[in-house]
Amino acid sequence: MGIAIETREQIRQRIEDALPGYRLGRAAAGEMPSWVRAVRQATGITGKEIARRMGVSEPELYRLERAEAKSRIELGSLRRAAEALDCEMIYALMPRKGTLAEMAARYRAERENALDIKRAKNDDKRECEGKPRLYQDPQIAALHQLIRLAGL
Repeated sequence: MGIAIETREQIRQRIEDALPGYRLGRAAAGEMPSWVRAVRQATGITGKEIARRMGVSEPELYRLERAEAKSRIELGSLRRAAEALDCEMIYALMPRKGTLAEMAARYRAERENALDIKRAKNDDKRECEGKPRLYQDPQIAALHQLIRLAGL
């Protein structure tokens, strides 16, 4: 029997559960241009030692630190540096504001709105061609139903 595939909601919930810890850590650390350099300096481990542990030259380590500060580092390189520093690399994406569920709801509303606009344009084109409309705005449909129910 295979492993059950998580539903979108289960994945979203797992991420939502993890986000508070990431937000607290980020707030406590502030902006850190190079975590590799900061951890190396804070622990007193020399660049020469970290480079040896990584199997690279010392200038390569410093290039890696500069690349991280410029957001140009590869995740694999960052992971190797973390291992050489005896650290765990944690990588996460988190919403700038709100929750993933709120983001999903906004995205869904945007998609539905775009689809409604597309349908309305297509219906306008059909109407100009003398063809019946295929889509009717839900609010207008509700008004028509109320008028029918009222017997007007």
